[in-house]
Amino acid sequence: MVGNPAELGEVEDKVLRLMASDSQTRFSFQGMKRALKIHQEKLSRGLSRLHSQGYIWKDNDGYLITPKGKRAVGHLGSGSKRIVVGTSYMPPGIDLQYVESQLKGRWFGGMRWLGASSDSSSSSLKWVSEDGDIQVGLNMSHGLLEVMLESFPPNEEARAREMASRLFVKIINAIYGRSQNREN
Repeated sequence: MVGNPAELGEVEDKVLRLMASDSQTRFSFQGMKRALKIHQEKLSRGLSRLHSQGYIWKDNDGYLITPKGKRAVGHLGSGSKRIVVGTSYMPPGIDLQYVESQLKGRWFGGMRWLGASSDSSSSSLKWVSEDGDIQVGLNMSHGLLEVMLESFPPNEEARAREMASRLFVKIINAIYGRSQNREN
């Protein structure tokens, strides 16, 4: 368990570990519920406790771990390796913020929205499978996009690759569909 055991319970521990896996991502409530397989009432209470104790921040885009939360978690080992399933250059003239706005919050097949982070030159978006077992990330930076498996059970790699590949195709179609519409 991370942090002070007197302050944090099992739910809070799971939330902080998920959020520390990518400390720049703002995680959605529904995405965390799926990823952690926690009942919404338990998750809501846990998030409220973490927020009141200064471990996380909340805004309109979701929940973000604070420096105090990062310190509570400490250095984490990775549970499963990350696997790149698709890389592509974005067409010239495609606005990174536009692409992010078209994908943020969207569901694709069996993948549900989890969260996002961005700065002036890059964006990272995340989805989680309906059963919470598989997490897929999209990183966009300097005209390049990369879709990767971020976590999955060891016996589910084939299913995880298939889901991530389908997501990659949908993202490419969304980007190039926008590019083609501009040309017409």
